[in-house]
Amino acid sequence: MAFFLSVNFCSAQNLIPNPGFEEVHACPTGVRQLELAKYWFGANAGTPELFHGCGYTSNIPSNSGEGYAGVIFLSEHSSFVEYVQIELTDTLEKGEKYDFSFFIRLSSYSLIAMNKIGVFLSRNGLHKNIWTQFKNRPQIVFNEVVENSNVWKELKGTYVAKGGEQYITVGNFFEKYYITEKVVNTAATDRTSYYYVDDFYLGKSSTITSISAPPSESTSWTHTVYFEKDSALISEKELLLLDEFITQLPVPFFYPIKVEGHTDRDASVEYNLQLSQNRANAVQERMINFKLQNVYTSWAGESSAVYDGENELGMAKNRRVTITVER
Repeated sequence: MAFFLSVNFCSAQNLIPNPGFEEVHACPTGVRQLELAKYWFGANAGTPELFHGCGYTSNIPSNSGEGYAGVIFLSEHSSFVEYVQIELTDTLEKGEKYDFSFFIRLSSYSLIAMNKIGVFLSRNGLHKNIWTQFKNRPQIVFNEVVENSNVWKELKGTYVAKGGEQYITVGNFFEKYYITEKVVNTAATDRTSYYYVDDFYLGKSSTITSISAPPSESTSWTHTVYFEKDSALISEKELLLLDEFITQLPVPFFYPIKVEGHTDRDASVEYNLQLSQNRANAVQERMINFKLQNVYTSWAGESSAVYDGENELGMAKNRRVTITVER
């Protein structure tokens, strides 16, 4: 889990090569040509734009130099989002704290501004041949709605490495119900959230902060609540187990809690989707009774079954709500 601080980063070595999209294999001539920028590439089939003074340009200046990229972070079709990705010049060191920053600017043609722009650091790069959204959990998330289309804005975060990370991927990893959307231009011709990005930085941190860190005794918490067939009522046994799980969470609690409802396949898809929502809502309501306000629900119906047979004991494992909390 990262903390977002208003501090001045030191001038350590930048592990992101070609951070401002200045170096190119060839000058861009049109849309969907990010990979003409050296070292950069898209993670899925939705290729971002490369803008450069030597070729294809837009009507805004870069934050610095001649190059920058354009990325769809939110679309009317939930899968039509894009990512910028790059391999770092060196792997990250376990336990080392790193500063991350980049500049961002909303396109004046976009209807909607958004938050929850995420940064995912990993040993291997993300890749899909189809245009779809990744569901990986980003280690750095910017909760501010970025709405300014007149100037570039710098976003900053920090990250403590697990060790061995060598790729960084920036984009939207969240379902729409996690995201705050703000209509900023009702006359917009582009109904996406399209952002320009420039001047990335990742380097070792020398910042000392007095902000208290959350408890460190655990890095994740998970729990599963099981339900009777066709029911969204939490049984007495499951309620006791749920309450026990809630009370072992540290106070005050800093992290978002993901609650996801599931069902077996013994009904229609529509019925099961509604039942899974009701189950998730029941668990959320119980958690809110314990003053936990950062509880986010989703529901998958029968689509994420853990058992695919006809055995009743096996099918019972699908009638569940999963609770996931990670730093």
